[in-house]
Amino acid sequence: MSDSGLSCQSQQNNIKTSQLCEGWEDEGRRMKRREKNRVAAQKSRKRQTQRADVLHEVCEPFCLFMHERVSLQVDSLSEEQHLLTEALRAHEPFCPIMHCSFVLGSNPSFVEFMSKR
Repeated sequence: MSDSGLSCQSQQNNIKTSQLCEGWEDEGRRMKRREKNRVAAQKSRKRQTQRADVLHEVCEPFCLFMHERVSLQVDSLSEEQHLLTEALRAHEPFCPIMHCSFVLGSNPSFVEFMSKR
């Protein structure tokens, strides 16, 4: 081979070598960027968890208060239902509407209501 052939081949080898080096540098930069991104994602998830924990701590007393309040309302309404049911049972024997065949026959929803009891 001639000197020009060797120098041309040597230049091509140098170009390939420099491209390989650039490839390794790009890979190194890519790895560093991925590592930084991984660390940033971890920090972000940690902050999000901490915010959720604080929010839970702040809201928990309110939720307990509301639960107690609703429970008291349920108890009160259950007692009221019981008293109204007893009042209706006491009233049934004396109610002329309850024994009227015209009213019972003309109002199917009332008949259905009474049959469910």
